[in-house]
Formats: sequence, C-alpha cells, structure tokens
Amino acid sequence: MSVLSSLIQKIAPIYPQAKRWLHRFNGGVFPQYRKELSSRQPIRKPIIPERLIMPLQQQVGQPAELLVKVGDKVKKNQLIARSSKDANKALVVPIHAPTSGIVKEIANYTLPHPSGLEDIAIIIEPDYLDEALENVLQVSGKTPDTPQQLKDILLKAGIVGMGGAGFPTYAKLPKEQAKIHTLLINGAECEPFITCDDLLMQTEADAIIQGALITAKALGSTKILCGIESNKPAAIKAMKSAAQETIIEIIEVQSVYPMGGQKQLTQELTGIEMPHKAHAVDIGLLMMNVATLAAIYKAVTLGEPLTSRLVSVTGLGLAKPFNIRALIGTPFDTLANAAEPKTELNYPLVMGGPMMGFAVQNNQVPVIKTTNCILANPPEPTEMQMPCIRCGECMDACPINLLPQQMYWHSQAHEFDKVEKLNVFDCIECGCCSYVCPSHIPLVQYYRHAKSEIKEIHAEEKAVALAKERHEFKLARIEREKQEREARLKAKKDAVKKQATQTSTDKPSSTPNTSNAAAAARAAAKAAAAKKAEDKKSAIKQDYAFAEPVNSENNIPAARRKAIEAAKQAASQASDSEGNVMTPKEAAKKAAMAAAKKRAQAKKSESSEVDDSSVETSSEATSATKDPKQAAKAAAMAAAKKRAQAKKAEIALKQIEQSVDLTETTEPSAASKKEAARKAAMRAAREAAKKRKAESDSNTEKPVNNEDNKTDVDSTKNKKQQAMQLAKANAAKKAAERAAKKSAEQATSDSTEESN
Repeated sequence: MSVLSSLIQKIAPIYPQAKRWLHRFNGGVFPQYRKELSSRQPIRKPIIPERLIMPLQQQVGQPAELLVKVGDKVKKNQLIARSSKDANKALVVPIHAPTSGIVKEIANYTLPHPSGLEDIAIIIEPDYLDEALENVLQVSGKTPDTPQQLKDILLKAGIVGMGGAGFPTYAKLPKEQAKIHTLLINGAECEPFITCDDLLMQTEADAIIQGALITAKALGSTKILCGIESNKPAAIKAMKSAAQETIIEIIEVQSVYPMGGQKQLTQELTGIEMPHKAHAVDIGLLMMNVATLAAIYKAVTLGEPLTSRLVSVTGLGLAKPFNIRALIGTPFDTLANAAEPKTELNYPLVMGGPMMGFAVQNNQVPVIKTTNCILANPPEPTEMQMPCIRCGECMDACPINLLPQQMYWHSQAHEFDKVEKLNVFDCIECGCCSYVCPSHIPLVQYYRHAKSEIKEIHAEEKAVALAKERHEFKLARIEREKQEREARLKAKKDAVKKQATQTSTDKPSSTPNTSNAAAAARAAAKAAAAKKAEDKKSAIKQDYAFAEPVNSENNIPAARRKAIEAAKQAASQASDSEGNVMTPKEAAKKAAMAAAKKRAQAKKSESSEVDDSSVETSSEATSATKDPKQAAKAAAMAAAKKRAQAKKAEIALKQIEQSVDLTETTEPSAASKKEAARKAAMRAAREAAKKRKAESDSNTEKPVNNEDNKTDVDSTKNKKQQAMQLAKANAAKKAAERAAKKSAEQATSDSTEESN
C-alpha cells in the first residue's frame, strides 16, 4: 500500500483526481484546508460575556419549557428549561445555566439557523462569580451496566451529537445490549478551517478514550475503531498514547473531503457501505464524535451537564484566530471581536465551515451545542451562474454516487417526483458538486429546496390519507352498528317465535270442538269489526262536530241555510205520503224521482218562455218598423227583462252549488277535485258571458238613428243577441240541473253506505 501511495503522490501533480484512489468511497474533493490559522494557537481561556442567550428551541427536538422567571438567581449547571414531553415518544433536550447570574429577560431572539427565525430565549446576566452546583446529575461515578442507565444520564445531561447534526445522543442508543458490535469514533474533522476536534484530541485524549470505553461497556460492544485524518499528526499521537492497552484501534485515514461524513468514514474504517434508507444501528454500528464522547465522560463520572464546548474562531478576516471553550449562549460577535478582526464586522459571520456552513442573519446569535466554528471570511465577488455544460464533474465528485446533474434538471423543472426517485434524500449536502462545478451553479441549494418541497407533499398526502382512513372507519362503524341492531332485532324475533311455539306445545292435547272454537273466533272477529266501524263513525261525527264553529247558523247565508235544512229534512224522512215506513235507500230513491220531475217541469216552462219571447220580439220588430222610438223602448225593456232573468238564474245556480258543497267530504277526493275544476270553468264562462252581455247592453242602449235602414240593422242585431242570451241561460240552467242531479246521486250513495 505504501508503494501505491507513493506512486499516486507522484501522479497527483499531473492528475489531481488520482488521489481519490487512496480512499474507499467514491469522489471527494481536496480544498485548501487552512487549519493552521487556529491550530497553531493554544486553547484560549473561557470568556464570560455580558449576557448569555439560551434559546428554548434546540437544533433537533421539541422546545423546552421554562423553569425560571425574570429576576431569578441561577447557578452554573442549574436546570432552567425542560420539555414536559415523554422522552420515549419525542426528542427532548434540557437546558442548564452555563454560569451563575440573574435571569434578566425572557424574550424573542434570532436563532443560529439558516431560516433566521426568532424564538423565545432566556437572557442571563452573569455575576462573574461562576458559582456552580456539583454533581447535579446525581451520578455515582460508576460505569453504567445497561444501555438504559446510560440513556438516562445522557438525557438529564442534555448531550447531543456535537459533530454538527445535533441529534439527541440518548435517542441514538439502542435499548438492547449487544446490538452494537462496533463503536466508531469520528476524529476526521474534514471541513476546512475547523480545528476544535484536533485541539480537543490533543488536550483531552484521555476523556475521549474513557468516554468511548464507558459507552462500549454499556452497549456491549466488543470493538472500537477511531478514524483520524492524516493532517492531524499531533492528535493521532495523543490518541494512540491514551488508547494503549484498550480495545480501541486508532486508524489514520486520508485527508479528503468529506471523510468526516458518517457513511464515508464508516466505509473507510469497516469497508461496509451503508444501505439505502438504513441507519448504522441497523447493521450493528454506532458512530460518535470525539466531543460527544468527552461530554459523556464528564456526565457519567462528574455529573456535569453540557454547558460549554470547544469552538474554533477563525477565518481570513481575523488577525488572531483561536480555539476556546465557549459557554453555551455566548454571542458570536463577542468571540469574533476577541480574535481582533482585520476590518469591521459589517458582514455576516458563518456558523460552521465554508463547505457546509451557513451565514447567520444576525451576528449576535448565540453559541449552541452544535456550534463547532465561527468563521469570519470577508465577502468575495460571486461568480455569475452559467448554464450547465454537462461536464460530469459533479457526478465524479459526489461521495454518495448520486446523479447531481439530473437532480438539478428535475429540481429546476419542479419535477419533484423524479428527483425523489433519484434518491435526493441520500444527499448529505456536503457541497462537493457545487465546489467542482465550472458553471458556478449552487447545486446544493436546489437539492435543499427539492427536499423541503417533497416533505411538504408527503405531509399533505399523509393528511389526506388520514382523513380518508377516518372517513372509512366512520362508515365501517355505522355499518357495524346497523348489523348489530339487525342482529339484536332478529334475536328478539327468534325468541318471540320460540316462546310462541313453546306455549303452543305446552297446551293439553284434549281441546274443545274445533267447530265451536272457529265459531267463537268468527264471532269475536265480527264484534271487533263492528266496534271498529262504530269507532270510525263516531270519530267522523266528532270531526264534523269540531269542524262546525259556534253559532255557525248565524254565519251561514240564508240560501245555504235553506238548502241545508232541505237536505236534512229529506234525509230524516223515513215514511212516504201514505204513512208507510221507508228505508233510507227508498227515501233517497223517491227524492231523486221528485228532483227529476222538477227538472222536467223546469224544461217545459223554459220552452214556453222562449216561445213567448220570440213572439214578443217579432211583434216588437214589426212595431219597430212603424215607429223607431217605440222600437228603441221595446228593445231596452227586453234587455232589462233578460238581465233580470239572467240574475235569477245565477242566484239559483249559486244556491244549487252551495247545496252541492254540503255533500262534499272534508278531505277532497279525485272526483271532488275534478268537480271543483269544472265549477271554476263554469264561473269563468259566466264571467265572460256577463262581460259580453254588458257590451251588448251598452250597444243596445245607444240612441237609435232616425234613418230606417239603421233601425233595421239594429233590430236584426238585437234579435241575434237575444237568441244568444237565451242559449246561454239555457246552458246555465242545464249545468245547474246536472249539479243538482250529481248532488242527489251523492246523497243516495251516502244513504246507501249508512244503511249498509
């Protein structure tokens, strides 16, 4: 391997990408590291700022809940915020005071996050006494024997992954022992400018090694591998010295970015490539950062929570970069100003390195548990983005073996389903593709946007699926309740049938004569039917009684009252003129015959009146030819007579209609509706006849001209009008007779039903 390494080192100046042959994973880049800016300086003494900003929202997990209020005095390591959520169901991280002081304010402050959002934070004003609470975690100092014991300590201490992700460490550990066979220590620190882990391994190697041994014993791991890049010789020497006579193996790896990635370092140390959508725990591996292991050692042995961490304050804009154990909550600008900026800090500082870091929205944002570097690089002219030339450099540099070029095209076209199929979520956002792109395309930003959009789409789909599931569950519940009701009803019916059959079988075999029983049953049925009919008649009478108002006779017109009395008298008569007793049927028949005789007499009288009127009109016409004035008088008199006759006929027709209405039932039937329609038509015809008659009368009453030819024409018109009026009167009388006949038939049928 040394021969191959020396050969590649000779080829590298001619073909720089040949150095990729020295490591196991694909791609990678070789940027200018510039780690010497801060690594050659010793660790600076802690700085207590004028105020400490403690955000309740951590990098990952649920926000903590306040345990203090404004004006409270707190001491170092004191618990000041904790979530009430169950740690087994949600990710929670408690917050402890980094130093002693007074809670000055609880307000919204900008978070050290790419979004630049604000959230509630506790503002502590230090008293510079640094009074601390000892062993606040109440540990015994012994190594935990089970994973659960270690998880409880890490939860109380508020330890998270300090390599950058910020995932709560207690949640990474499995509950079962011996599930992790190999523990991996990440000491690569591949990001340019950052040297905090390098200095930590040089100064606290024993704490790192002991923390790894404590973790391995609790988890039941039998092997520990530690990977450190070759550009950290002092750290490699210190770690090898501390790891002597232990199960920890220190492995020197190539200095290539991103060697510090979990998947890349795992493949480099073990030769195992992480499967798609799988975690290291699933294959028996667990990786931890060196800073996390040092914090575990202090928590288990000393009972100290995580209140400070080593931070690199470096960059091209600082005259004296350094590493410092910074208190959690220290503002960025406080540390940057301590490094003597070359120019005024009127540009945003960067949290993290130049490859994966982000510019903060406010330089007063606080140091949090995942802050490993504060980078102060003055802004440089940005290169203009050019179209993709499809060179394929991004594909060669990708350490995950993805297709950055195609993911960029689909992300730009908002074809997020295709981007997801290209495994965009496997992207670790290391920035290698953007680093090598000759067109200066910010590829990582496109992938981040695509990830956020895909997550939002999945959240909406999940909500829709949940709503559909709830609706289907509701329908199933309704159907189940319906079936249960039907089953209960069926069971009840079956029980009744069973009881009936049981009672019939329990009766004695010697029964009375079947004929007597049948006769008794028929008699009982008849009695029940008679009773039912009687109840029905009484109900109908009662309805009529309720329908008739008090003093109804006073409200009924005289003609209607006479018709009602005549109908009652005809119905009440039960004997003829000779005193013989008649049934209601015979009485109705006799009444119908009398009505028929009256109609015949009325027809005869009408015919005689028509003859008389014709004679009168002829005589009047002859006289009109002799004297026009007398003819006009005669025509006016004839018209007045006709109006009187028509009025009498109309009154008689109304009386007949009122008498017919008495026979109608309270509930209109189909026949009654038809009769009502016919009456309405008759009334309309009468109104039209009246209108025409009024017009004719007005024409008749006009003064007659003295000329003979006009008189003859008027007399001819009068004759025609008189004939038309007589025909209309006859038609009205016939309609009245039909109505009377129908009322008589209805009365006959009613009397017949009553007799039955």
